[in-house]
Amino acid sequence: MDLRKIFSPKNLLIAAALSALQPVGISVAWAAQLEEIVVTAQKREERLQDVPITISAFSSLQLEDRGFNSVSDLTMMTPSMQFGNFGPITFVSMRGIGNENTTAGGDPGVAMHIDGIYLGRPVTALFTAFDTERVEVLRGPQGTLYGRNATGGSINLITKKPVIEEFSGELDLTYGDYNWRRVRGRMNLPLGDTSALRIAVYTEDRDGYTENLFAGGKDENDLNDWGVRGHLSFELGDKGSLLFSAAHIDSGGVGAQPEAREPFPGTTTTPVSDFAGPPGFAFNPLGPASGQPYDKNYLDPATGTTFGPGPTAMPVVNNLTPFVVSKDLDQFNDNSLTLFSATFEWDFDQFTFKSISGYAKSNFEIHKDEDYSILDLAELVLTEKSEQFSQEFQFLSSGDGPLDWIAGFYYFNEDVTRRSTFLRGRYETIAANVSGFFGRSIPSAFDVGGDVESESFALFGQASYAVSDTVRVTAGARYTDDEKTGRNFGAQFLGGNVTSLLPATFFDNPNNALHPSGQFIIYDERVGQSWDELTYQLSVDWQFSDASMLYSSYSTGYKSGGINQVPVPSLVSVIYSPEFVDAFEVGLKSTLFDSRMQLNASLYHNKYEDLQFQVFRLAGPEAFNAKGATVQGLEVEIQAAVTDSLVLDATIGLTDSEFDNQELPTGGGATANIGGNQVQRTPDLTYSLGLVNEWTLEDRGSLRLRLEYSYTDEIYYTAFNRRAGFGDLKGNDLAGDYSNANARLFWFSPDEKWTVELSVTNITDEVQEGNVFRDIGFLDIPGGGGTETIAYNPPRQWAVRIGYQF
Repeated sequence: MDLRKIFSPKNLLIAAALSALQPVGISVAWAAQLEEIVVTAQKREERLQDVPITISAFSSLQLEDRGFNSVSDLTMMTPSMQFGNFGPITFVSMRGIGNENTTAGGDPGVAMHIDGIYLGRPVTALFTAFDTERVEVLRGPQGTLYGRNATGGSINLITKKPVIEEFSGELDLTYGDYNWRRVRGRMNLPLGDTSALRIAVYTEDRDGYTENLFAGGKDENDLNDWGVRGHLSFELGDKGSLLFSAAHIDSGGVGAQPEAREPFPGTTTTPVSDFAGPPGFAFNPLGPASGQPYDKNYLDPATGTTFGPGPTAMPVVNNLTPFVVSKDLDQFNDNSLTLFSATFEWDFDQFTFKSISGYAKSNFEIHKDEDYSILDLAELVLTEKSEQFSQEFQFLSSGDGPLDWIAGFYYFNEDVTRRSTFLRGRYETIAANVSGFFGRSIPSAFDVGGDVESESFALFGQASYAVSDTVRVTAGARYTDDEKTGRNFGAQFLGGNVTSLLPATFFDNPNNALHPSGQFIIYDERVGQSWDELTYQLSVDWQFSDASMLYSSYSTGYKSGGINQVPVPSLVSVIYSPEFVDAFEVGLKSTLFDSRMQLNASLYHNKYEDLQFQVFRLAGPEAFNAKGATVQGLEVEIQAAVTDSLVLDATIGLTDSEFDNQELPTGGGATANIGGNQVQRTPDLTYSLGLVNEWTLEDRGSLRLRLEYSYTDEIYYTAFNRRAGFGDLKGNDLAGDYSNANARLFWFSPDEKWTVELSVTNITDEVQEGNVFRDIGFLDIPGGGGTETIAYNPPRQWAVRIGYQF
């Protein structure tokens, strides 16, 4: 790790500029107090500074200052957290753990909760957040209170709830760069003395900031979203409450689409042997369909040469300029999330009973230009439909006396169907010619997917006992029983003889068949497995002063095993095992100088075993268990009220990650040793600096300014740590380091009813490599995967927002 990056001339210059913005004559002595945040990270309301676990918490005001709009914005605010996505598939990771299986058979490693409801599909992290009360980011395994699939941590998003006897509302309009138009509104309506309704809605559209040079092609990275949420609350006397909630979010347009960041691969240029099919049938899996006429001409923009119609292989040139593509396909996304929940709470004096019931339904369909070119060669269609139901019962102590405890039961059921289909000439041609051999219609030469049902039961409990006025001991445990059952189906052309890859029992299933060429299979298999695990934690905290606490903890985490959805031609098991983590942590929470400064720090050591991996090989994504890894680091968060009007904040995450000595299968059928490699999605260094200052303009209102700067070190996006020009594995999984600077200026009217906000994000317009991904491995690239693609963080954008509240 090169600490000189922290103190580079550019960063020191930015720090000096922030300091220079302080009003002349401000006293060095601090004179204001920081906002106190109450969190529910341990299932009960507690002051953030009293909770002996590592949490980054952000209030409604702090989120507004930062322009919070989705989970992706948290990476600038939270040490050791990374976010990336390709279309509707999201990757959220903390402390080296995230989502490494992109199919329906796997689970994320960072749990996502909205108002106490766990959302099982990674796509839910992508939707716009609105009318948010606060966000809590819990780092490290949360196996006791949050259960399975929280080995990396948990993100808890808490929305604003109805307020009884308060009639209020708010409307804001935003216009910005790339024709960004957003309208948001919310209203709180009292319904008598014991109930209230809160409704929030939004809609936003934006042109794409990635230009498509193809004539008539649609620009990428646009927005076409809308959402609505409602809460209906009832007070049941002095003892109880009932809350019904419903929300629907819809996202469309072209959406986030990746770019190829290497010269076009063999999918458009390299001739190989044709598929040995029936008479008169020929298909080139890595190039244009031999003998199949094109239905239009193609122009090479680099040379001006026109090709076609016909089977001529085209030397198409890829434009490697960021935010510039040339794709002929009419790409689009259609994603939605519907959520219903009911929360009932009753106080029995000695304890409180709480019930949280939730139902969620998410869908996505994405159409992607898989050849990344002006050629009409390949279209990838990804679809997923998911339904889930969860029920949690909690029993919480009243909080009197030295003992606090919580016990509960949790049930979760999820049904997911995922399908991946490659369309267009090369895939549809072969499908049309082999369909008759199987006595059924086959839409494509690559059409795979599956249905997965997950069912989970858990019993959990945690107790804290104050052994003295300053020392408290906490212990907790959770027993989880998981089962996954499913059906894997598919039709696959692999371009080579696959007979040797088939299990001996393949033909025992009448739904399975092999083409006479030995190069094409169809299958329909039933799979399933169950697991159970006990996770636990033990911690001690010491309140060594009135406002400072030291704590240490040992905890374990467990992520459910899963199902490979490309099982038959696979070289690994259809089922892969759970993932485990042992975590040691020592932390400090301190409130200094009469509540004018908060300094929170944690030092952690996480040892992962049976680490779940995904490798893109010839037949598609294959998940399995590798050996393990060690991730350790230091995280620091600071807030300081320097004056009555000036508040500073800063974070830093220093991480050391290393894989154990182990061999991983590569896309070429061989293996590579990753021992000593950096864990994927785990930069060595991240940090951020922020400043908020307010000025009173007397009868003209007030101003508030926020300036912020963040830095992210270079990141490897696979365990192979491929770097261009280094090592034996072809390709480059490395994204360079980048900095990001934002500014927001708010004006508030004297009565605080009107707000005007001016914002500029990514002020320096730096190209930021936000995610690197390899497509399915038809090209058999060593190390796994096909085309090397990249997603960039947004370029510089400006916006104006006008809001009115009553």
